[in-house]
Amino acid sequence: MPKIEFIDPKVERQSGEIKLDPIPVNQYSKSIEDEKLNFTKDEFIRIYRDMVIIREFENMINDIKIKSEYNGIAYNHPGPAHLSIGQEASAVGMAYHLDAEDYIFGSHRSHGEILAKGLSVINKWNDSQLMEVMKGYWDGATLRPVEKGIRAR
Repeated sequence: MPKIEFIDPKVERQSGEIKLDPIPVNQYSKSIEDEKLNFTKDEFIRIYRDMVIIREFENMINDIKIKSEYNGIAYNHPGPAHLSIGQEASAVGMAYHLDAEDYIFGSHRSHGEILAKGLSVINKWNDSQLMEVMKGYWDGATLRPVEKGIRAR
């Protein structure tokens, strides 16, 4: 806050009220059959795929914390692991219509939200757009191993 701005407590602490229009609660009433008309079979498969990817990531983090390894690859992570297992659908639902320019604000359990947004953008962009980002990110450092076909063992 700027030091030159005076806030008079007598004015700011005066009694008053805030009036709001009614806020609807529990108003959603579509059936599953109604909602299914909004998506194609391929879109449902994509939604499910994104949820499975996020669950696998969360399981990977959990294995690293519990076993200090994932799929036979040793890894020591001494910090906390705030998992969001079971919240994959809300993350994918939130991100489904987002684009690269859209912002999300998560919490300490934001793995799924971040992954869901990335998966949403990846699905919408073409190969040249994705390659442009991969080549520019860290000067292509994360792309080079993929291009060489190197896999962690």
